[in-house]
This record gives sequence, C-alpha cells and structure tokens, in this order.
Amino acid sequence: MQEIFFLTRIEQLKALSDPLRIKILSQLIEKPMTGQQLSETLNIPRSKIHYHLGELEKNGIIEIVCREEKKGIMQKFYRSVAKSIIPSDELMPFVDSRSVRQFGLEVINRLKKKIIKAPLTAFKFRPGSIEDQTSLFSQFDVRMKPEEFASFLVEIEKTLERIKARDGSGEKSFAIGFTGFSLEED
Repeated sequence: MQEIFFLTRIEQLKALSDPLRIKILSQLIEKPMTGQQLSETLNIPRSKIHYHLGELEKNGIIEIVCREEKKGIMQKFYRSVAKSIIPSDELMPFVDSRSVRQFGLEVINRLKKKIIKAPLTAFKFRPGSIEDQTSLFSQFDVRMKPEEFASFLVEIEKTLERIKARDGSGEKSFAIGFTGFSLEED
C-alpha cells in the first residue's frame, strides 16, 4: 500500500462524496476486508456494500488484494490503495465541505479504535517532563488570525513529513492524530 494517493479526476472526488464510501474506505485503510466482513462491521446489507465497493474500485481508490474460495464461494479481499487519499490541487475547488467533515470524523473514529486496542502501558502517566511520557492528549480552543492558523498547519505538515520520511525499521509504532478547524463561520 502506498503512503499517499492523489485524486486527479472529478469522478474520483464524487466517489468519495458519499459518507458510506468514506466509512468503507476508512475500514479498508486499516486492513483488507471482504464485502461480507464490511457488511457485518458496518451493519449494512451486503448488496449495498458491494455496490459501493464497485464504485470505489472503478475509480482506483481501492483494489482487490486477495481472492479466497470458501465453501464454493470466491471471496474478494479489498484494501485501500493508500494510507492517505488526498485531492490534487486542481480538484480542491470542488471539494465538498460535508465530505471533508465526514472524513475528519472517520479519522477520529480510527484513532479511537487504536486507543481502545492499545496496551494500557501506552497510557501510563510518568511524573516529570514531557520527554518521560508515553502518550499525549490535548484539546483546546484558541483565538488566532486565519493566516496564523495556516502557518501553524504548514509547521505541523512539515513535522509530519519529516517523521514519515524516516526509515522506522526496528522502532515502535505510534498513532499520531491532529485536528484543527474553525469554530466560527467565515
């Protein structure tokens, strides 16, 4: 699975405008699954799941990674083509705010699942400085100018890119999530 996949066609963007498809994609970023597994996980009829899988596959957003025969039925395991799906700069004017919000909620849900599955030792409080901690949770509302927020996002992106560019072999896995958005109308 590649790290980032850029949407380059308006049809791909439209394929992700459906909240259910974003939920399906979120599951398939985590691990390969069959239509039946997605149906059970999301509590949605299998026929509906298969329709949406077809749309995502047709647009190159997911792929079949494995086929297994089980009781005479061929099962297809689907997976996201990348860990991050991002519209290209040319498509940004067409991005729907509701889809972005839904995707943000799915990212938070994925992080929530990781928190639940993580060992309790990951959350052990250690008195002392931040360097001694094994986890960090913070949420606060701030007032700043839009250009300050944009600058903050650039710095966060640079930090994340530096972290992702590292080899990471032989090191521990960490979940890192960031959110940031305006609390007021433009």
